[in-house]
Amino acid sequence: MPTKTRMLDDGNYVYAPEGPRNAAFFEYLEFADRLLGEWHRVSEACARLPFAPELGARKQELDRAVNGFVVSFRPHYTIKHVRRDAAFLPASQFFARHRPVREPFSILHCNLEMPLHTVHAFRDYADLVRVNKALDEDVPLPWWRSGPHDRPCYLFGNGVWELKPSEAGQSDEGLVLLFAQMTERHQATQEGAASPRSTVTPGTDYIPEKVRLLVWRRSHGKCAQCGGREGLDFDFVRPVHPGDVARPEDVQLLCADCLREKQGVA
Repeated sequence: MPTKTRMLDDGNYVYAPEGPRNAAFFEYLEFADRLLGEWHRVSEACARLPFAPELGARKQELDRAVNGFVVSFRPHYTIKHVRRDAAFLPASQFFARHRPVREPFSILHCNLEMPLHTVHAFRDYADLVRVNKALDEDVPLPWWRSGPHDRPCYLFGNGVWELKPSEAGQSDEGLVLLFAQMTERHQATQEGAASPRSTVTPGTDYIPEKVRLLVWRRSHGKCAQCGGREGLDFDFVRPVHPGDVARPEDVQLLCADCLREKQGVA
């Protein structure tokens, strides 16, 4: 299962939309993004063409400009100062307060040395749909950088999660199933811890709504045996014991004919 990281709050901020717009800050941010964007582009070009003298000269010029930028703005926009400024919300607080997100926004990043700059911008309706689906635990959203172990990370629910090596490279549908399984197991663990003495459990034929949705998506609305689309119903591949929660791997979609055949009914 993916591992939850601290990347949602690790130097990641959003300018608080409820506060007044600080024109001086946004003028600074435009300058910072333009400078750092060009520095990244030229650095990547130099890595591809290490013996291009003009690129090398431009890289040196930009290195000096970036060093000057850091020295000038370190006293104002590094994490030591930003974390005390109410104008900037940690990304997790922003998502908690403004969910669903209805207006374009940007993830800003800083650390002890590098001042605030934009790392990911959500500019239009399609971007907002994607981020809200991730927050609603519907479809995971690729995060802007790799995790502590240099593996892909995704925003999903209330956190950013890093994949394990065996989980990398999955399809979008595979990722949805992976994260939904993780969520179901986490919820089941929390519910068990919250009421360890409870004797009230769902029946063994209970299938959570989210599991039904995932099984339907996995099967593309078709019978798992014959591919038919009529008279479909959910069927247990293996029994679920009392007190357990059905997971996507426990359930399949069968049409009425295939279900009768499985049950040995003429």
